[in-house]
Amino acid sequence: MKKQKGWVVKSRIVNGKKVELKNGRLFVEGEYRFLKIGKPLRNFSSHDEIDQLIADLDIIKSKNYNCLELNCYWHHMDQDGDGVVDVDVEPLNRLIDEICSRDMFVSLSVETYGVGGGQIPDGYWDVYPDSVAVGIDGKHVSDVEFGYMSKVPSLYSEDYLRVSRAYISDLASRLDMSKILYCETTVEPQYMGDLAIDYSPDARRAYEKWMADNHPDAQPFPDTFPVPQEFVYDPVWNQFRAEWLAAWVSGDAKAFRAVAGDDFWAACEYLDADEPTMMNRCGDPIVFLKGLQTIDIIQVNWHWHYGNRAPNLKAYQRVKAAMELTGADWVITEHMTINGTDYHAREMKELLINTIRNGSQFGWEFVDIAADLDDSGVVEGEVVPGDFKPAHFSVYDKDWNPKPAMAVVDDNWDEWIDMICRATGL
Repeated sequence: MKKQKGWVVKSRIVNGKKVELKNGRLFVEGEYRFLKIGKPLRNFSSHDEIDQLIADLDIIKSKNYNCLELNCYWHHMDQDGDGVVDVDVEPLNRLIDEICSRDMFVSLSVETYGVGGGQIPDGYWDVYPDSVAVGIDGKHVSDVEFGYMSKVPSLYSEDYLRVSRAYISDLASRLDMSKILYCETTVEPQYMGDLAIDYSPDARRAYEKWMADNHPDAQPFPDTFPVPQEFVYDPVWNQFRAEWLAAWVSGDAKAFRAVAGDDFWAACEYLDADEPTMMNRCGDPIVFLKGLQTIDIIQVNWHWHYGNRAPNLKAYQRVKAAMELTGADWVITEHMTINGTDYHAREMKELLINTIRNGSQFGWEFVDIAADLDDSGVVEGEVVPGDFKPAHFSVYDKDWNPKPAMAVVDDNWDEWIDMICRATGL
């Protein structure tokens, strides 16, 4: 890496091409490349689903996608939960080759948490039943916030950290990582927003060790439940929670790099939602962000405020404040620029212009990239918060036509690229 005008230029060879992160943007063989990233939500242990995605690649390519992110859920790939992939990855490697052969990039994501859609394999819980997170009432926690009801692991459990990272490294070892542009750690790393967690025995052990090393006079971990509110909101406790959360992300990135090399690029999502939930989610947000020094790409969410249907500037402002404090040179982009459920066509222009102004013009990410077999829920009408619930998460209908919000992107792609290039001065 070399410093250039205050930025570290990060260079690698990916699929035989020189790629660089420079001034917060991607360059391929010296030319600026804005990524149109598609995330196809599939079971990548399924041969049939991979074969269908391969059959769809030319359609996807024709829609100007130049990067596909493959989200390899832990419970799909390692069904007994011992940290070792136990499915045939030949079809997945073949998919990666097919994507690369079309001059498209591949990024790799894992979901190794139990909030927001990922699940921990049942076999893991059979062996480590006590590594579940605990709420302020002393009860085990499930994902009630997003409605999946999956068990939530304690981020302080040494068993969980060891086995989940073993899965990450084992998956990476079975793929050709020289063909992967970047990796992404688990989706929206957080504790939870609706519930204050984690008060498990593992959390107590970790906090007391950290407290002895850093704040020996801090408020002690509570002995009884329910946990007193003065401890839940204690600034030292929340500093610890934020530092630990950042260390979790960094440790997962290290598991990828243990296989792919120290210069391999890692992305981390940063969820900055309604302000009253932020302490529950990550403790002190700035402390959390300051701890992400090993991360190359920060993916902001919410970049659009779902409550007031407007740009969520505080998310970008916190990221940039952390950059000022630490000297970090992150690429700033967005997690899930739009999906097939949460956005309305009339919002798209303001939303996308906001990402151009506040991000670093790295790329946009669209979820799910699929031919929706049931698009009966797609309607046009008044913008009502929470009223965007098509039958499926895809941004396309059953015939690969863009749904209304996605049409604002696809039908005007050349104009958007022109606007982005003018904004970058490139």
